Amino acid sequence: MRYFRLMTVFFRTSLQTDMEYRADFFTRILASLLGLLATLGGLTVVFQYTSNVHGWKLADMVVLLSVYYLMDGIIEMFIGPNMRQIMEQVRQGTLDFVLLKPISAQFLATSRQINIWRMANVLIGAGLSVYSVSRLSLSIGLGQAGAFAITLASAVGIVYSFWLFLVTLTFWVVRIDNLEQIVGQAFEAGRYPIDIYPSWLRGGLTYIIPVVFMITVPAQALAGRVTFGTILTSVIVSSSALIASSLFWRFGLKNYTGASA
Repeated sequence: MRYFRLMTVFFRTSLQTDMEYRADFFTRILASLLGLLATLGGLTVVFQYTSNVHGWKLADMVVLLSVYYLMDGIIEMFIGPNMRQIMEQVRQGTLDFVLLKPISAQFLATSRQINIWRMANVLIGAGLSVYSVSRLSLSIGLGQAGAFAITLASAVGIVYSFWLFLVTLTFWVVRIDNLEQIVGQAFEAGRYPIDIYPSWLRGGLTYIIPVVFMITVPAQALAGRVTFGTILTSVIVSSSALIASSLFWRFGLKNYTGASA
């Protein structure tokens, strides 16, 4: 309950901060909607000339796009802002103020800032998911819904762990801006089916930057194209990543020299 109350406070203060500039808030939401329309327009053009792309029909592609927007919204709303702030605090030596608080440093450092306006992408992703299920001849049962929820939660865990691993590297290398750009570009590739890429790139997007587990697997679960083995693998990868990244974070803190050092 203590952590829940803190998350409520973080959400309220972030909302107050974002709503100081309301025109900017709604302009960014409009920009997200325009980006969605542009992507859907491109898909429409492609499927005027073919019925499927490597076995992915238009309905499946819209499902994939919905998961992409869901994950993008979650990352930029909760994960990205906090991880970037950690990098800045390490560079400036001000992470001390986080470490001195009587609460888990990892929780506080990775959850206190929320970009409310990025909720637009979460809502867009949720809306696309509902549209895909209700209008594009996709049926969904309890099992399928459960598989989607599990794989989506696993995807969030993997993304969080991957980001935490990257920012922990700043305790040694200080700046990882180029790595962040590479990861961002890899994530962008996830808006399209992994099957369309060459084998070497598919391997990289599966084992190095696990975009497959972040986007493709949840989309397959929602579309009813995922196996139990894949779901189990997703859970194992996510759980292992969370444990490993947390241990690496604690190890990195031992190498941190802050403003008081």
